[in-house]
Amino acid sequence: MGRLVQVLGVVIIGYFGCLLHAQEIQIKVLNAHNGKPITDECLNVSLGKWRGAELFLPTNREGVVVLHLQGRQVTADAPSRACNVMAISGPKPLNSDPGVISVIGDGYIICQEYGKIASGEPAPPPAERIPTYRISQILESGVAGANTCGKARAEPKPGQLVLFARQRTFWEKMKL
Repeated sequence: MGRLVQVLGVVIIGYFGCLLHAQEIQIKVLNAHNGKPITDECLNVSLGKWRGAELFLPTNREGVVVLHLQGRQVTADAPSRACNVMAISGPKPLNSDPGVISVIGDGYIICQEYGKIASGEPAPPPAERIPTYRISQILESGVAGANTCGKARAEPKPGQLVLFARQRTFWEKMKL
């Protein structure tokens, strides 16, 4: 009887352990022109539709930012100081729009399909223009954002969001 309880306990812990296990999303940033990793960028990540940067995270040597999702919390691997300011690595709650994330660059322009602005019309708020990426799709099959700035392509792996970026032009830097 004691042996049966032990075996049953291991099976139950194994089953529910998978449900409690943290999931990872790797956001990989590649040069839009040559496909090489961008290792000196800080990403602004919003949990849900764009509301501003809830996480501010540097890419690592492989051009990747790693998000850890566990329960209703998100944290990230990040040094305390990055990109000349304090990194914001969480924990942050997944509250509104928990099924999506949105990402923009800091030093680079992320080459994604931003919402269109109609001629003669007032610009819509950023939350309506910045694309969102479905977390379940990223985890299940991986997602590659559209490369609107170059010809580089990448095949994402499950758990990976691949974004393409380009350097800011002289005039874009002047506007900052």
